Amino acid sequence: MGWTFYRRDKSAETNAEHFAAKLDPRYKIIAHGTVEGVFYAAIRDQSTSDVSAYVALTRWTRDPLYNFGYKDMDENCLPGDHKAPKSVLNALTPTTHENALTWRAHCRSYHAQRDFLRTHLKPATQVRLTHTVLFTDGTRTDTFTYIRRGNAPGFLVLDGRRCRIPNWRDSVAALITSDQRETLTPVGQQRVANHAAPPHDAEPQPNADAPRA
Repeated sequence: MGWTFYRRDKSAETNAEHFAAKLDPRYKIIAHGTVEGVFYAAIRDQSTSDVSAYVALTRWTRDPLYNFGYKDMDENCLPGDHKAPKSVLNALTPTTHENALTWRAHCRSYHAQRDFLRTHLKPATQVRLTHTVLFTDGTRTDTFTYIRRGNAPGFLVLDGRRCRIPNWRDSVAALITSDQRETLTPVGQQRVANHAAPPHDAEPQPNADAPRA
């Protein structure tokens, strides 16, 4: 299914209320959350008591008549977005569908990585990514230093300059302490388990600008 756009009053209802009205009446949302513009829900089929995952990509625009759009699918379609809240994942009942199992595993891996970094990633720790980043000034590396100031989100630096690398936490393969002890993250452990080939250099991207002071 493609995108559907129409007029929606942003303040009139929550995403849960909005999408509950679009589901077949036999389905009931029992857990939900919106992450980075994606609505995730655990929906119960009241005729069977089975609980599966529903995913809807959402987008707001400035068009006065078509200011909201969405594209929805169920977990059996193997959605490309897999950051469903733990409350949604925990509410799901067992399934044998291969795509659904793969999607759930991706979601669990996402949370395992974030939980690990939340516990172990400390300021001044070196971070090795799964891939080499090639910056527009010709600099290339896969290792950076993590910096955090106060309660603000942490970021990566290279030679004292801040780097702009979107979603870098999803690509952290290892943490390296000041005495060069290396600890693999869940992502790094998975790469070793899969015998991943050495990463290829990334092509320069607009979001891989030269590090800034």
